[in-house]
Amino acid sequence: MNAEEPGAGKSPSGLRSEWGQESAVAHSEMVDASEEVMLKQTLSELEAKVAVRVGRLARMLLTHRLQVDPRANASREFFCPHCQGKLRIQEEAQARTLSTVFGEVEYRRPYGTCDRCHVSYAPMDCGLGIPPSGGSIKRTRQVCHAAATARSFETAADILREHDGIELSAKQVRIISEAEGEKLVAQSKREVAAFKAGELAFASAPKPELVVVTADGGRVQTRQAEDGNAWKEDKVGGVYDALPHKDAAAVTAEDYEGAKAKIKTYVASMIAWEEFGWMLCVEAMRRGYARAKDKLFISDGAEALKSLRQMHFKDATFILDWYHAVEHLADCAKAAFGMGSDECQRWYKRLKQKLWEGDVDAILRAIEKESLRLGKPAPKEPESSPRVVLHRNLGYFANNREGLNYPQFRAEGWPIGSGIAEGAVKQFGMRLKGSEKFWNGFGCGLGADEMLALCALHRSEDDRWKDHWDRRSQPYVRELQREAADAA
Repeated sequence: MNAEEPGAGKSPSGLRSEWGQESAVAHSEMVDASEEVMLKQTLSELEAKVAVRVGRLARMLLTHRLQVDPRANASREFFCPHCQGKLRIQEEAQARTLSTVFGEVEYRRPYGTCDRCHVSYAPMDCGLGIPPSGGSIKRTRQVCHAAATARSFETAADILREHDGIELSAKQVRIISEAEGEKLVAQSKREVAAFKAGELAFASAPKPELVVVTADGGRVQTRQAEDGNAWKEDKVGGVYDALPHKDAAAVTAEDYEGAKAKIKTYVASMIAWEEFGWMLCVEAMRRGYARAKDKLFISDGAEALKSLRQMHFKDATFILDWYHAVEHLADCAKAAFGMGSDECQRWYKRLKQKLWEGDVDAILRAIEKESLRLGKPAPKEPESSPRVVLHRNLGYFANNREGLNYPQFRAEGWPIGSGIAEGAVKQFGMRLKGSEKFWNGFGCGLGADEMLALCALHRSEDDRWKDHWDRRSQPYVRELQREAADAA
């Protein structure tokens, strides 16, 4: 709040007087204007005037509430929550300007130190859930929401200015949202460490009938190009519960419905697949994976995903994403007979039906036959070579045989596609991916990892976005410095 604004530096009684004056002025502007003035006004003009007055009154109300808070009184005794010793007040009325959803509010409160624990803080801030630095939690939530849902920080800043009246530059939006994302990343690391140590307990929940785990990777452009490639892989995992919908008689994949996802939750990161597997495992356990009647892992046949599945989800039934399998058959048909040829179409349709029927042996024989006809690939032959394509896919279908039992999957009513993960990769890519978007630079932290965590939090459907901000707005206790805690 600026010094010129009503309520700045006023006593509570002075504030009440200012409220009366402000209300009278607002009433005069809205109602007591002359008929001539009223006839010239538009509703948009009236809305703008009301918004300005509401903002001023809101700041006055917040200022008054902070001034009369019992913890604003320096004569009150304060005690350290760690050792219960008396807090030594260093400043009786330390000033702070806080950015809120209504604009900046200035207030004063005692600031003290526990000489034994070596922790300093303002008791009033802790009690009201006001962060030690930055703006209010409500304002931070709005900034993070815009940053996670807009296509860029520039667009997010424009949304905040137009819809919320919050004036921030794109860089400020980035710093605020990435700082919140950094907290989420740190929290995830703590959970993984606790899970590895066998210390992480999950709340009891009803036993899910079916839990599905799925994962996929995308591409994000960074400024880390030590290997000559600035595009790095982001990993996205999804977990959802579902009710099976049996349909063994479905003639084609297009006719098959299968289980429909209920509540979907996500994790996303730039870390290596091995570490990402732990993140996804923690999320699956949180969703009731260990208690589920049936457990599925659906993905394409990438080696990284295979290793992740075998390490963390051994007890899950593996389903090779139907659409990836079909694409590999199409590649084989083109390699063997040439794109667009009648033989290519006939071979592809026949093998696709074999795939739907679960006849893996017939598929392997057909691919092997065409591979022998074209011959063995030469050393260092291009990956796009028909001989290489057929030879590689012979191994692809053989190595993923366990995930190709589509008749059984239909009989169980299970899903056969990893679209949940692929869709999330595309959605996250809309936020992070772009020829002019560069991450891990500009002095704003790593960036991509933090924004992926924020996007995963927002996209999850189990109210964790709301729960996160509810927790962040609660009263808190300032943590001890590690050295001081060890000494105590």
